[in-house]
Amino acid sequence: MKKDFNNPFFRWENGIFITVDQTKLPFKEEYIKLSTLTDYYDAIKKLKVRGAPAIGVVACYGVLSTVFRNKNFEKARRESLKSIEKLKKARPTAVNIFNLLEKMKKIIENFDEKDYLLFRNKIEDFCEQAYNYEVYTCEKMADYGYRLIQNGMNVLTHCNTGMLATLGIGTALGIIFRAFQKGIKFHLFIPETRPLLQGGRLTVFEAEKFKIPYTLITDNTRGYLFSKNKIDITFVGADRIALNGDTANKIGTCESAILSYHFKKPFYVVAPTTTFDRNITTGDLINIEERNKEEILSVNGKKISIAKDVLNPAFDITPSKYITGIITEKGIIKPEKGCIKNIL
Repeated sequence: MKKDFNNPFFRWENGIFITVDQTKLPFKEEYIKLSTLTDYYDAIKKLKVRGAPAIGVVACYGVLSTVFRNKNFEKARRESLKSIEKLKKARPTAVNIFNLLEKMKKIIENFDEKDYLLFRNKIEDFCEQAYNYEVYTCEKMADYGYRLIQNGMNVLTHCNTGMLATLGIGTALGIIFRAFQKGIKFHLFIPETRPLLQGGRLTVFEAEKFKIPYTLITDNTRGYLFSKNKIDITFVGADRIALNGDTANKIGTCESAILSYHFKKPFYVVAPTTTFDRNITTGDLINIEERNKEEILSVNGKKISIAKDVLNPAFDITPSKYITGIITEKGIIKPEKGCIKNIL
């Protein structure tokens, strides 16, 4: 896998994709080998692999693994198409996986050379290009966005949007990493991101690894910090963006956006163009994943509530009016239909 940026958490080796099990972080950096379709599906479904860009690329390698296991051309093509349909069902909200798998599906359906090795190489090339493009987009977004962070700023983020989520340097967290690399002096506030604590577990893990100054807060501390003028700018990622700029992201993102809007602080969404959904006009049409109630009733397998009625949406929708701008690999744009169509 040729790439200019080395992400230590993802690699492909001769039919097997190796990645860190994010459910075990931060206390155990355990790597898992994905080979079968079930391996890939479960890893994505159970959040061992997460983050919209990473989900999309890893799913593509799941199809490639299917091709590696089936050495006959006709069987490889048939089983790879089945694997695409299965992997689409792993997570319903993030759009990257659907965009990439649909492109792969067209390549498979239109391939008529009937040569197994040519077919396998074609699919492997597609996966490598998808991987490299995510690395490239992260670099470009970091270059565009880091200039927004000035010395002395307090920066807010949400969930995890770094190397664990993207294959590259990261989306929102990539901008923060780049600012740190450039020597800008700032402080990062990391909400824990209930219920699965992607902020407290994963973003803190990355901040510690790269020595970025941070403070961990509970999700409901954000209003207090804004009211005390302790937040200057916010960067978040996205799992799907509608054509009008409405954005689906980890539950709690909308609260940060509304607080930013109320206290007149800039709020930026950071996402590659692969995260835009050309078929959805507004956020109301985005399918929000409802996850298992046990994620709220338990922490690390330990029961913390006896509640019988539980609501656990994985994402919320931030209306475009609360978004200052969207940082993409093609530049920073306004969250408006005309601006979005111009870059797609």
